[in-house]
Amino acid sequence: MSKPKIIGLILLVAVSVTAVVVFANKWRNNLNYDKITIEGNHTIPSTDILEIARLREDSTINLDELNIDLIQDRISKHPEIKKAFVSKEPPDLLKIEVIEKRPIAVLNTSMGIKLIDDELEIFPYRNIEKIYDLPVISGIRTEDNIKGLNNINKNELRAALFIVLNAFKESKGLYNNISEINIADSTKLIVYSNEKSIPFYLPYSNAQDVKSKEYQEVVRTKMRLYDNFMNNIFSKIMTREIEYVDLRFSNQVVVKYKI
Repeated sequence: MSKPKIIGLILLVAVSVTAVVVFANKWRNNLNYDKITIEGNHTIPSTDILEIARLREDSTINLDELNIDLIQDRISKHPEIKKAFVSKEPPDLLKIEVIEKRPIAVLNTSMGIKLIDDELEIFPYRNIEKIYDLPVISGIRTEDNIKGLNNINKNELRAALFIVLNAFKESKGLYNNISEINIADSTKLIVYSNEKSIPFYLPYSNAQDVKSKEYQEVVRTKMRLYDNFMNNIFSKIMTREIEYVDLRFSNQVVVKYKI
């Protein structure tokens, strides 16, 4: 083959490769995402997530116009979402993954009913089903000169939440048998049972350091007594009306009956 023919063949191949690259880039730049999947939302409707992301289920989004960070930031602002992840899955899928906040108790405040998770994050709810079967924390005092939910006494909140979390870790039965934890009295914590709403008095002082391992062990011991009372003793005396059960003493459980 002559030299001019070889040069011509090389030029032809180069032009062909260039054309393929140009068309490939053009196809990629014009790629549209018209399928959206949402995962991880157990109680939040997909329509709510699409709405806050400003997307529609039938959205067609051009690759150049798709701002992953912006969409992710919008979804993360949903009050019941802890984390959000958005990714492009070629050829035509936009994938949204969320981690919902997991409420551990209902917080009854002067500003209304809120939910609280295990990291003391307080947030509103839209789904009424979320408050069913959750223990209620009430009677938390507020601190002066601090506005909104930030004025809630965090030490008292930790004390009440520690009981809830400890019960959750101990057993599902113990957790489910807590109806309410009231901390309005600065000298004691009151745990109300689900069965007949019996008040149980636990030791507490507003000045006490709830993070103290010694105090936490005292609470664990008292909650075991509470669990034992409800499982083994309550059935034997349930025909009598109980005014309260006092667990604050070291070596005894005081049961006060209604007259």
